Amino acid sequence: MKKSNINKLKGDEQISTMLGIKDSFTSNTKGIKKFVSHLKPVVEEADKSDSYEVIKALQIAYKTAGINFPKTKEESESITDEQKKAIYRNLKLPELKSPNQGYLLWKSNFVLLISAFEYLFADIISFYFKFYPNSALDKTVEVDLSELKNCSSIEEYIDIIISNKIEALLYKSIDKQLEFIEKEIKLDLEHELINWDIIKEATLRRHLIVHNDCRINKRYLKEADFSKVKDITDLKEGDIIMITPKYFDMVYQEIFLAGNLIIQNSFRKWLKKYEQIANIDLIDLTFDAAVEREFIVGEKIGKYGKRHNSFNNDFHFRINMNYCLALKGQGKSDEFQKEIKQIDISNLSPIYVVAYHAIQNDKINTLKHLQNAKKVDKLEWISIENWPLFEGLRKDKEFIEKARKIFKPSTVKNKILPVTAPINNNDLDTSKTIK
Repeated sequence: MKKSNINKLKGDEQISTMLGIKDSFTSNTKGIKKFVSHLKPVVEEADKSDSYEVIKALQIAYKTAGINFPKTKEESESITDEQKKAIYRNLKLPELKSPNQGYLLWKSNFVLLISAFEYLFADIISFYFKFYPNSALDKTVEVDLSELKNCSSIEEYIDIIISNKIEALLYKSIDKQLEFIEKEIKLDLEHELINWDIIKEATLRRHLIVHNDCRINKRYLKEADFSKVKDITDLKEGDIIMITPKYFDMVYQEIFLAGNLIIQNSFRKWLKKYEQIANIDLIDLTFDAAVEREFIVGEKIGKYGKRHNSFNNDFHFRINMNYCLALKGQGKSDEFQKEIKQIDISNLSPIYVVAYHAIQNDKINTLKHLQNAKKVDKLEWISIENWPLFEGLRKDKEFIEKARKIFKPSTVKNKILPVTAPINNNDLDTSKTIK
């Protein structure tokens, strides 16, 4: 979108507020993921080193005590109590150097992740109260006269009321918060696409970390649904609960999905004239999911996108292609073929025809239309190098050799260079990439 049009949007308080909500959620969640991803290799290496040093110390302790170091579970269980005492007397554990003791990296960022989701809830509810005078704010409220006197305007006092209402709601359970959003605000929570049980369990687990020293309590055992959680079994009260990398990633993807679909439904409920912005965002979200190989997220957002009508055929094609990428990435070949067969490319631009054949690893037809896509749609070599839909063909030496002759690339850049394919709109210049 051009700067001039972004500036136009800033004049509309509702759209600028909603865009701010989206930017905040995206920045918070992706920032957490980026931080964890950068530290993960360093932490894993340190964990590996610590583990080696601990095993080495144990071997020395066994040897000093005159006991053979066990190589099997049976040998370990056959050690007598007296032998154990001798081992402990000679055991000198090394100082651990990893910053991730007790999965600290994952626990701390997991708490931040859940907080980012709560911030989103607070922002959406605040938007509702602020811009909709027929909301629950119009109901009778107690007025604190001393607090009112300290306010310079009625608007300032209303902001305080909103803040107090949101704070009170966030102290309630996740079930109560969801009930408020669904029944009071009347936002669709997309139960068919979002696994709210995972998010509810994660919220309860966050409470254990923050308030109960990671120890399982009766409330967690009573309220958490473990059927979707694969990292824990045979739980009992008092056990320590951990945040593993695999669990963290599962919760991240579910929260990222839920947050973005809530934002999408907020756009479509309250900002209908800007719905095209939401459509463009769906293209970006599904494309990014393919790049980051978060195929389950891509599939679910793709399903959501396919439900929404648009006057623009380009939007439907891009959503369908990114949805197909998600299916292909998960190995859902039957569903992939079914979707591909439904796509009509007879009236599409050459770049889309190339995309259609490339995603199927159809070398002959992709090469057949490359020259035209380069000439008409300004397709560039860097797109061949980076777009997920060319992943299969990039492994084909013959395809690469023939494609190079068409584009004659002098250098290969390590970034995605978008190909302009505008979506026309009377109000906005929404030039966007073929994602």
